[in-house]
Amino acid sequence: MSTSTISLRLSGNLPPSDELTKTLGITPTTILHRGERVSKNRVQPVDIWSLELAKCDDNSTEQEINKQILEAAVVLQQMAPAIASLDRNKCNTDLYISTIREEDQGGLSLPAELIAAAAAAKLSIQISILVMLDDYEEPEAASINS
Repeated sequence: MSTSTISLRLSGNLPPSDELTKTLGITPTTILHRGERVSKNRVQPVDIWSLELAKCDDNSTEQEINKQILEAAVVLQQMAPAIASLDRNKCNTDLYISTIREEDQGGLSLPAELIAAAAAAKLSIQISILVMLDDYEEPEAASINS
């Protein structure tokens, strides 16, 4: 099943998470702190404050997807002055769009309202696309004949 998620993602040397939440006026979906162990072999290198704005999959109708994206644009537009005021020397601010595709063709569309809201908040837009085909086979290691 293919999925797409749109999130506001702040990363870097962030203010304390409760202060950031108060400044932005909304509770994040995810908070990770620099130095926190996030897996057996990985320590979180930077602070992350993330708010999921929209999520859809193959079961979502076009109307549901459009509604979620327009609602995300409204939230970003309301938060834009607070987001734009953050110190960009310490904080990276992104509209992060992640999609996992299980088909070999497809795409995503970003309405003008979402682009305008991201621009008002001075957000960069990062897009992550992962394609996972059912028939994908790992290439065999090349053998070297001596």
